[in-house]
Amino acid sequence: MRALRWLGLVALLGVALVWAAPALWVAWALPGLAERAGGAIVLEGVRPAFPFGVSIGHARLTRDGRTLELADLAARASSGGVRVDARVGAGTLLVRTESLSALTGFVRAESLPLEALDGFVASGLSLRGTADGVYRFGARSELEANVREGAVVLRAPAGIELPFAQLTLAAAREPDGAWTIAFADLRGPPLSATARGEIGADGRLALRAEIAELAEPALSGFALLELPTGPLPYTAEIGGTLSRPRFARVEAPAQ
Repeated sequence: MRALRWLGLVALLGVALVWAAPALWVAWALPGLAERAGGAIVLEGVRPAFPFGVSIGHARLTRDGRTLELADLAARASSGGVRVDARVGAGTLLVRTESLSALTGFVRAESLPLEALDGFVASGLSLRGTADGVYRFGARSELEANVREGAVVLRAPAGIELPFAQLTLAAAREPDGAWTIAFADLRGPPLSATARGEIGADGRLALRAEIAELAEPALSGFALLELPTGPLPYTAEIGGTLSRPRFARVEAPAQ
């Protein structure tokens, strides 16, 4: 009987360790992995989650002086894949994979404030606003998103914001890492435009835009960048890189 009791205790201890293993790994191993990757992560409120997962009250990711704050994280694994939920500001993120290999799946954002990512994703060209969308990854990666009450932010050559009412975007990531922009539609006021083209894996831009509406304060931003402000509509080519984009008006052929 005593041997059976000891075997029972050992079995219970094994079950407890298996249940707690994800939380233990996250609490002790994840900070070291982040440091070796050139960043740092601070975790608060790490605890096991039933049946096989972990929950984290708060996570702070830093890299190159930039910070990303996540709250109410919950990660669970099953034979069907991994699910991760997190809160970013007033919005939420959901990550689901189709298997434990995490090679295919999707990321869904709801009411995600892009400003929360602004300090973590450094670029001379960025977006602000509230985003809803889905990013599907796998053999072919695709992004469908809608951003409302936002702005295109140009940090170089001058710090300028070009506000818009809504942006609808459809894009695909190619095997070489480049992004093909199938459709980007900005709706104002004060700025309305459509664009298509490619963003290279190295950040190089090859886009063609149709400017349909331009009013203040976007009008002043165009003037500061020495971009054409009329007559509307007109076509522009966007080149350069994400860190330093260049704009050029495409002249209509002579009649």
